[in-house]
Order: sequence, then C-alpha cells, then structure tokens
Amino acid sequence: MSSLTNGRVLLPVDVTHPTKDLTERLEQILPLKGVKAHLLTVREELPSYESLLATVADFPEDLPHTFETKAKKVLNTIAEALLQRGVEVSQEIVSGPAAGMIEKVAKDESFLFTALAPGRHSSVELFFLGSTTLRVAKHCPGMVLVLRNSQDTGALDTVVFGLDGSDNAKKAMIEAIKTFKLGERGVKLVLCSVAFVPTALTFVSPVEFIAAIESNANLAAETILADAEKTACDQGVKQENIELMMRHGDPSNELLQAAKARRAGLLVIGAQGHSGVEHFFLGSVAQRAVMHAPCPVAVVRS
Repeated sequence: MSSLTNGRVLLPVDVTHPTKDLTERLEQILPLKGVKAHLLTVREELPSYESLLATVADFPEDLPHTFETKAKKVLNTIAEALLQRGVEVSQEIVSGPAAGMIEKVAKDESFLFTALAPGRHSSVELFFLGSTTLRVAKHCPGMVLVLRNSQDTGALDTVVFGLDGSDNAKKAMIEAIKTFKLGERGVKLVLCSVAFVPTALTFVSPVEFIAAIESNANLAAETILADAEKTACDQGVKQENIELMMRHGDPSNELLQAAKARRAGLLVIGAQGHSGVEHFFLGSVAQRAVMHAPCPVAVVRS
C-alpha cells in the first residue's frame, strides 16, 4: 500500500441514499486485498424537526436509536460484501453535520484515504453537493476518491492525470500509481497537460507577442509531460502503457474532455493545501472535476 493508505480506508456511507454497488465501484479502482475499511455514517442532528416529530402520535420517542438500528442494517450489508473480498471492516455512527464529521474522523483517526459515492439526488440537491462531497474533497487529508458513475463499468484500464508542473501534481501521480498499483495491473496512463494562455493576457498583449506566449506555453507543457513520463517509468509503469496528451484551452474543461475522450475509469488531480487562495484554485479544476467528471475522481493532497 502507498503511504497515503497504509491499508486503511475511510468509507463514509449515506444510509438514506445508499449506493448499492459501493463495494464493486471501489474494487474497480482500489485492490481490496489487505485493506482495512472503516464504514462511517453521520446522523445529522435536527433538534427542531425532532421536537416536532415527538408530538406525533405513535412516533418512536428514541429517534437516534431508531436511526442507528436502520443505519446498522445498511452498514452490515456493505460490510458483508467487503468481508467476502477479504477486507477487515469496522463501523462507526456519529452525530453532527455530515461533511464536518467526516473531516473530523479522517483527521482525528489519521485516515489519509477517503472514498465516497454520492447518492442519487435531485438537481437542487446536486447544487448543494458542495456541502458534503465537495467539502470532503477540499478538506480531508491525503487522497479523496469520489466514486462517480463511470462511462466504462469494466475493469480499470485507463487513468487520466492532470499535470500542471507543480510538485503536488507530480506527487499526486506517484501516490495514485502506488495506491492503485497501476504499474502491476498494466493500466494505461494518459498524462495530460494543458497549454493555457489566459484570455486577459492575450487581451492586453501586443499582437506580435501572442504567438511567443503561446509557443512558451506549448514548450512548458511538453517539458511537464516529458518529466512526468520519466517519473511514471521510475514508478514501474511500462513506457508502452503511457500516452502523452497536450491540450489547449481552459484546464478544467480540457481535463474533463480528455477523460471523456479516453473513456477513463479514473481522473487524478493534485490539490493544494488549506488556504483560501488555494481553495479558490481548487474550485477551478478539482471542484469542477468532482462535480462533472464522467468517471471517478481522485483528489490528492500532499
């Protein structure tokens, strides 16, 4: 296992919208042999609503106990599927705001790998997805794997990496190769770098300089890809399993298009730390990937 997992995976489960094929989706990407999975569900406290329910005749007085009883049934079903695959399973039910409690458990119990599958929600709820899945992707330490529905439900055979020349993007690639054992599994790596020239820059630059700016952006992308290819080979990936892809345009849109074009089973993006500025930039690439990618997304924070 990579340094990010150490064999331990936090699996938050929305028992009100359970993902029936959660185990299958996870196994598609992460080899489960030797994994220790911790199933976590959060009972969101709604004091005013619970007080109202208490006035209804024949309604159970102990709402938390009722919730836990039903939640355990859902968790036990998932646990059984994991146990059949040789996974060591533990369970925990906590109370509080969902995203905040997932983040707290991840940090307090030193989980560096969190995997979750967004349930089926209305379009309005999807708008507020940022309060749970998106916040987890922003704040949880290490790697967050968002198990979105994939356009290809077969075995993992193609992974797209977004590379921008930063150390974090490079480390994200290395961690993903190790964690998902991509070299041993013979998975194809599509290393994608986007030659991006901000519109504002071309707007204020003299015409004679725009071509030079674009040329420099292309050269930078080529350098990034060459370095990433060497790094991937150093991690045990065969060169014939590596594709270098340069695209032009908005980075977030181009990465999504690359994942779609290659029918990727996973998109990997490096995220920054916890400052407000870094979260702003997370929103421009990783946030859009988490919300709109046609496949599962791994957001990796060093």
